[in-house]
Amino acid sequence: MASNAAKVNATHSLKPDRALIDANFDGYKLSLDPLPQYAVNLDTGIDDVKLNEEEYTYQHIRAFGIHNHLTLDQWNPDSVYYVDNRHTVQQIKIILDTQINPPRPVLKIPCDEPQGTRHNVTLHFPSRGWCVLADGAGKLLVIQTHNRGTPEEEPWKIVFSEELCDKQPFTLLHSLVDISHNVLHIEALLLHMDKVPQEHKTDFTVVLEWVTLAKQDGTSGGFKVERVRQVQGKTSPQYAAIERGGRGLFIASDRPFRMVSDTAKDVEMEEDSSNGESEAAKQPAYIWGQTSEDVSVKFTVDEGTTKSDIELILETKRIKLGVKNREPLLDGELCGAVDVEACTWTLDGKELELLLQKREEGPMWPAVVVGDTRGQLTLDPDQAAEMNERLSGLTSDQLNASPDPDKKPYNTQELEECDAFPEDSAMLVRLDGETHRNTYAASLSSHQSLFNVQIEAGEAPCLCLRHDVDALIWQPKSSSDNSDIPFAHVATFNALGYVQASKRDMKFAMCAPNFSYASLCDCVRHVYVYRQPTPTASPVRNRKSGRVIGQIAKQQVVAIDSAENIMGFQVSNERLFILTGSKLITVRVNTED
Repeated sequence: MASNAAKVNATHSLKPDRALIDANFDGYKLSLDPLPQYAVNLDTGIDDVKLNEEEYTYQHIRAFGIHNHLTLDQWNPDSVYYVDNRHTVQQIKIILDTQINPPRPVLKIPCDEPQGTRHNVTLHFPSRGWCVLADGAGKLLVIQTHNRGTPEEEPWKIVFSEELCDKQPFTLLHSLVDISHNVLHIEALLLHMDKVPQEHKTDFTVVLEWVTLAKQDGTSGGFKVERVRQVQGKTSPQYAAIERGGRGLFIASDRPFRMVSDTAKDVEMEEDSSNGESEAAKQPAYIWGQTSEDVSVKFTVDEGTTKSDIELILETKRIKLGVKNREPLLDGELCGAVDVEACTWTLDGKELELLLQKREEGPMWPAVVVGDTRGQLTLDPDQAAEMNERLSGLTSDQLNASPDPDKKPYNTQELEECDAFPEDSAMLVRLDGETHRNTYAASLSSHQSLFNVQIEAGEAPCLCLRHDVDALIWQPKSSSDNSDIPFAHVATFNALGYVQASKRDMKFAMCAPNFSYASLCDCVRHVYVYRQPTPTASPVRNRKSGRVIGQIAKQQVVAIDSAENIMGFQVSNERLFILTGSKLITVRVNTED
């Protein structure tokens, strides 16, 4: 049986909203307008857990290495939280910018003597009255926070505390609250690493533990673990969140994830073979080849298939080919433009051959359809001979045939895991919680993940992806919204992808929930603010192009009054929150929401 990743009907491409893209963007203009800063000293230090010598892989660094120690309450955006070195959750509340309340302890986290590996504490607010917390040592806590954010705040109360993930340390990625049939559900998504012993080394598997807690709404009874689903992959995800309503997961990663267990129902597993793949998975879905002028694709169809059964919808950059009443053979965005009128197909018995005429002669395609790796590329003898001839001058029968005495020969075994090109195309998928299969998959092969940000309280976080030089914000949608595409393009930050690539010391990146600005934060000292274009008081003319410019986007640089490492960073519509080892600094960015 093929893997879940292969069961998606088609690989899609994310389609930006052209109305949100400015093709005439003229760049950011540096503004020297000062942004007011305010600070409050911390009474205690920050609980900062470092990776130990056993957590040495690139995936450990991606998952746990860079931790944001500051948490913003999206329901009450004037409050931020951090965990101090006494294992206490501290709240800092902004009454006025000039009147920042000192840290106030709201919860003492129960803590046993540390045994083995521990991670940083992570917490999330899925609603106004609940907080979910991972203590970093293998326990998940649910805290009732009552009327959080009001002047009469009540003490926080732990209503659930249980060891999960076989007592392995984990981090909390996301949580949400859902009430259905008078039952209150809290969904939590946890991440941890499992060791996989091999003959000569120890490998690690990335595990996403999807935990569902339940209690009767309005009663004094406690929460119980109702369901646990486990999803596994080989790389730490760039993004992972639970769909609103708890029906599925959204995952962006370099390699596929698959559901491996579910306490509520059986999961159909792959058939075993010598290399862990089924015989069906080894067989390519089609054979394809190409020249500088065309691309040929061959399929094997069922016996008795006639020409009237073949259905083809072909556009310059898209294709949908299939047999009537069957899943499509090809469906998605082509890797290059084609001349539709010159394309043909033929059916000879069980062999269906498609010939695509390239619109531009010369460029070679990496695949037929973007993100579709089910096909097998073949080269005819003449092509293979030509490629061998071209490469003959670049190769030698000897390793480092003409060595430089000052340089050692290149050794591929010295490559680190972070140097390797991803084995599979990066994908953004929706994994259904009931069928255990991917119901949507979009290729991220050309879209670098920039950052994740919570825009709307109670929803899944947004994913910011680089498209060309711009940064596009994508909001996941629930399957109950009756949309064929579960990701909506909701905002654009012009040229921010290009800007972010130039920031070598950047540690955190975020944007305001109302998309009025984006901010990049260095490891020390500096924070950069990039505002959306706003109308100018009078028209400005570009000296080079002569074009009249009616809007200007401003860039501002904030030099904070501290030389300490920045350990936490959050943004609201009005201000930046910057956490160092000894103080919290706020920077007023906007005077209005």
